[in-house]
Amino acid sequence: MINIFVTHRCNMACDYCFARGLRSEFPEDMSEANFERLLAWMRRAEAPAAGFLGGEPGLHPRLADMLEATADAGVSPVLFTNGLMDAALAKRLAERAANIVVNANHPDAYTADQYRRLHETLAVFAASDARLTFSKNFTSARREEYAYLIEDAKRYGVRAVRYDISRPSAEGGNAYVDADHADAILAGLVAFVRECEDAGVRTGLDCAVRLCGLPAADRAYLARTSMKFTGICHPSIDIQPDLSASYCLPLKDVRVPDATAFANVPRLMQHFSEAVRRMRYANASEDCAACPDFKRFCQGGCMALKRRTAANDNTNAAPPTAARQRMVHALA
Repeated sequence: MINIFVTHRCNMACDYCFARGLRSEFPEDMSEANFERLLAWMRRAEAPAAGFLGGEPGLHPRLADMLEATADAGVSPVLFTNGLMDAALAKRLAERAANIVVNANHPDAYTADQYRRLHETLAVFAASDARLTFSKNFTSARREEYAYLIEDAKRYGVRAVRYDISRPSAEGGNAYVDADHADAILAGLVAFVRECEDAGVRTGLDCAVRLCGLPAADRAYLARTSMKFTGICHPSIDIQPDLSASYCLPLKDVRVPDATAFANVPRLMQHFSEAVRRMRYANASEDCAACPDFKRFCQGGCMALKRRTAANDNTNAAPPTAARQRMVHALA
């Protein structure tokens, strides 16, 4: 699936957001002409699905028309939203979206009016034929607070949750999980997945994690239970309003000026995969180099995080902790 960023305007200010710095780079919404050009390319390229993101995509005045045109072109539209929209727009979007992914922040993140509007929108989505999914980003501040999400999943019939640890933005300044805290966050993720499973909710990890951050039993459990659980990431193909595209937002400098210049989606995927080949295993720490899974099942964590850590560390590699060394030997 390709990701289309139709606007970088947003009606929230999540501290962990790794797209927040793009508003200054892309101040304008995606134009009608650019969308028509992109839609024609998606049709030629036989793209199976397209995600609509932002910012908050619901702020784009033509979002509903875009979803309808995408569905009519035979491309499955997936909407990623914070849910803060009026009921009329929510109903129209739900009529054409194949899947609606709602970012489920902690209730404290909303004003009273926003929280009311969110649940009104969730009720509209739940009443439609669209598949409703929750999205959860874990940060060090609230890594264990997810009871509200499971309760809301039961309330609105949500059967899947996309989850991830927060990643660094390309510009910096957002609240992301650094290498020193990743292992503690991963421990919380295992408990989260187990509670979701007990509630009948499927889970899927969005990006790669460093596998040695998990005991062998937990790693095996997540690999068996949680969709897309992996230690190696693949290009997300994030297309901006000007039709430029990047490997992912945290690696937005790994980019092409025009996604539609490529013959199809696999060619674009191949280009990005080759562009990060050296970067994928760069700045490896000693424990990564000693691990039998390195380069086979694991790349040592988020590439953007490794780059940021290396830039802030003259040694380019933190010394392995005793706990990590024990994990490496346990996985060997």
